[in-house]
Amino acid sequence: MKKYGTMRWLLTVAVASLLHLASPAEYLLPGDVLPRHYDLKYAFDIDPATNFSFYGIVEILLDVKHETSKIVLHATDFTISAEDVTVTGPKSPKVTGTRLNDTYNLLTVSLDCKLEQGKNYTLTIPFYGNLKQGLDGTYISTYVNKQTKAKEYLIATQFEAISARKGFPCFDEPMYKATFTITIGHHKDFSAISNMPLVNAVSENPLEEIWPWTQIEETFKKKKADFVWDTYEKSLPMSTYLVAFVVSKFSYVQSPAELSKTKFRIWARSDASDQTAYAAVTGPKALSYFEQWFNVSYPLPKQDMIAIPDFAAGAMENWGLITYRETELLYDEKQSSFLNKERVAEVIAHELAHQWFGNLVTMKWWSDLWLNEGFATFAASVAVNHVEPTWNADMSYAVDNMLSVLSLDALESSHPVSVAIDDPKRITEIFDEISYRKGSTLIRMMTMFLGDEVFRKAINNYLRKYSYANAEQDDLWRELTAANQQYGGLTRNVTVKEVMDTWTTQTGYPILTVTRDYDDKSLSIAQRRYFSLVARTATRQSWWVPLRVLCQPEVGNANMPLQWLAANEGLQDLHTFRHGAGREEWVLFNHDMIAPYRVNYDPRNWQLLIRTLKMEDYTQIPVLGRVQLLSDAFALAWTNHLDYNTALSLASYLQREKDYLPLSTGLKALSKIENVLKRSPDYGAFQKFVRKLIGETYEKSGGLATKRIINGKDLNSVKMQVTTSAWACRVKVPGCEENAMQLFQQWMDTENPDENNPIPLDLRRTVYCVGVARGSVLHWRFALAREQRANVAAARDALLQALTCTKEIWILAQYLEWTITEGSEVRRQDAGAVIANIVRSPVGFYVAKDFIYDRIEDIYNAFKGQGRRIGHIMKILLDQFTTQTELDNFLSWRDKNARFLAESKLSVEQAIEKAKVNIDWIAKNRQSVVDKLREFSMESSDEELEDRALRLGLTHDAASATSLHALLVLLAPLYIV
Repeated sequence: MKKYGTMRWLLTVAVASLLHLASPAEYLLPGDVLPRHYDLKYAFDIDPATNFSFYGIVEILLDVKHETSKIVLHATDFTISAEDVTVTGPKSPKVTGTRLNDTYNLLTVSLDCKLEQGKNYTLTIPFYGNLKQGLDGTYISTYVNKQTKAKEYLIATQFEAISARKGFPCFDEPMYKATFTITIGHHKDFSAISNMPLVNAVSENPLEEIWPWTQIEETFKKKKADFVWDTYEKSLPMSTYLVAFVVSKFSYVQSPAELSKTKFRIWARSDASDQTAYAAVTGPKALSYFEQWFNVSYPLPKQDMIAIPDFAAGAMENWGLITYRETELLYDEKQSSFLNKERVAEVIAHELAHQWFGNLVTMKWWSDLWLNEGFATFAASVAVNHVEPTWNADMSYAVDNMLSVLSLDALESSHPVSVAIDDPKRITEIFDEISYRKGSTLIRMMTMFLGDEVFRKAINNYLRKYSYANAEQDDLWRELTAANQQYGGLTRNVTVKEVMDTWTTQTGYPILTVTRDYDDKSLSIAQRRYFSLVARTATRQSWWVPLRVLCQPEVGNANMPLQWLAANEGLQDLHTFRHGAGREEWVLFNHDMIAPYRVNYDPRNWQLLIRTLKMEDYTQIPVLGRVQLLSDAFALAWTNHLDYNTALSLASYLQREKDYLPLSTGLKALSKIENVLKRSPDYGAFQKFVRKLIGETYEKSGGLATKRIINGKDLNSVKMQVTTSAWACRVKVPGCEENAMQLFQQWMDTENPDENNPIPLDLRRTVYCVGVARGSVLHWRFALAREQRANVAAARDALLQALTCTKEIWILAQYLEWTITEGSEVRRQDAGAVIANIVRSPVGFYVAKDFIYDRIEDIYNAFKGQGRRIGHIMKILLDQFTTQTELDNFLSWRDKNARFLAESKLSVEQAIEKAKVNIDWIAKNRQSVVDKLREFSMESSDEELEDRALRLGLTHDAASATSLHALLVLLAPLYIV
């Protein structure tokens, strides 16, 4: 065993050397000393004349675990004066040198003697520099006060994942938890907030006694009298990525005290403080509910939430000071849509869930990021369901999460939920759908097979056991297994770890092939990994799959037993079991979407399911069952596991679907076909099919006619109207674009359009896009002017997206140029979204592709430290590819520009695979699918035929139904494409 271990180690080193992968010893801190407390002091000069200079000093109390003559920690993006670094403690060690490893930002402090094991020492490091206009670390940001028209500055932080080292010298790995006492010096016109409550604000400079340089006196000499120094309470033990502070001229609204015992404040620009009311109620409600749900009290005395004008992420869960994009925290009843409101509630709940899962208990290393993000994503649905019970958030979030997982995780280049990370610079790549959405989907799966009560008891034990410490997924599995053994839940004498490791340590998910024996009421199941690319060969992977099987005679039975397909069952030998459906009755797997897998049935069972969907009472099949069927049918047809005749026949029932979730699922599935046809001569056939599918629902939902807009109190109705309207205009349903142009023109003709907008809130994105796309340069400039003057982030966001809809190539080129131009009309946080939206449009694709290819170095410099954004752009770009020539050109370009894509390696691999999927589909399916689309489009009832005939000036007397149908087929190209 010892020899084998040595050989394995040598092999690992050899492979790492060949692949240029780093070994953990290179990028992880050695762990010889541990930080126990940071005393961190700053002085910020928020003045462009001094280039936003700052001075700081950090004193770190260290606990020595192993004798060592060096201290290794992280630091970058500021200057350290080596001669002023000191270490105090037993034997008074002297600093003999400092060295910085730029590759991994490691700062090594060498000493003249060894630090003694078990003793405490204090490391003192003075540092200084100039704040940059970025989106990570400690950065300077600007905005214009809409009331005073003055340009204002603020300082914000974004330290996750490895940017605390850009703010101060520290042990910047999640397992090195410590307490913090923070002091911030700033001009008295500003206010500062941090993780903990303010203890005091004084005018004396606490840096003067310690700071060895005269520069601080010169810099602040004239401003000294105007400076205040804010000191905050000592924090609880936390990881460095959760440290936060903001220095600004913002104002706040305090939440009503009766909503939570925790002091809640919502901060925003002073001219946007009236947009904080919804967050001020939703936040405390969600926090109080989490205290009950986790059965663990929130441990801090206050919770600040602040909207930052320029912010890279949607939000960041810093303990006690959650930072948000404005669109994710602020809500204005007159300018924000219902969907904006839903998004605000979701993000607030997500970040507050992190205060327990992530902050109180933190993963040991970023490999288990999903423990943070997956749990917060799942818990958000639980809290929103409590705060806004009519929204059915638990169901809608579950669908959104699972469908996203089923798409990305079908790629061979996907990654496991618990993923090895060989380079800290690539940590940001796993902040993706797998960590967030698959993580959430698997946690929901556990609540369903263990039971809510067992699950919550285990989570309570887990949180209490690992409070203020770190854990990994095996620690969670142990608590869940223990609770299961005590209270029951999981059958077949299997541990939670055995089940869940098949889902978290493996990439992908299974496809179950179900074949029925219609004579003896039995069926057989096979499992194997599902791939989007048909050419992929089957692997030996297998999963523990929870099976909820609904038979037609059992519709309405609330006590469906849960069965299991064990790992390795159905892999070589088919797994069989009996069921209760007769020859003419269907069987449906996964009708509650308990787990992420696809199911393919034998042809007869598919037809039995389709027959029921086409009946008046199609709701015999539950809502989530209809979602699963639509998603599976189109995915399986895409990969040639199922014929498109079956998939399109199933989808045709959507003409009568009244629930948003199945309808949106079907349309999302169809959008994959749209994506590969929209730049082809066959796009008209696709548009025609969708017109037939949604035309009636579009009208019944309210359409774009102003008099028929539904009062936005029913979220399902609003989503139906928003979705069908967007699709109706896209596929040229008669009257849709004309109504949109009419509404847009009314807005242009309105006196004071910034205050008076006649376009219904939830339909503005659709109307704006049509207005800009079909309008002239005048319409584009009008929309741009409204975006510049808007004071509500949600309104700005809708207009920013609409501006990408223009078909004027020179305008698109100009808009793209703004994304990499400092101080332009496009804020740094929005640049990636603007490029991605232009790439998606049929006209913009060609302009954006050339822009990306020609200006990648400028894009890289503009997005420095944001490899995830470049990776997202690459995914969007390659998802538009439909020819091998396009892919070959990209591959050649990639090889020449590899240095700009180094931090987006995984995203680029996934993008290339998605392009191959598209190209493969075009070769194998395009013509047959287009023929089927045309065929299904022409299948019409007598009433539909009469209606078309009347629009053509024909009468029913002119021909029989049969001959009329033939005539309309001949005339079809003349009146509709």
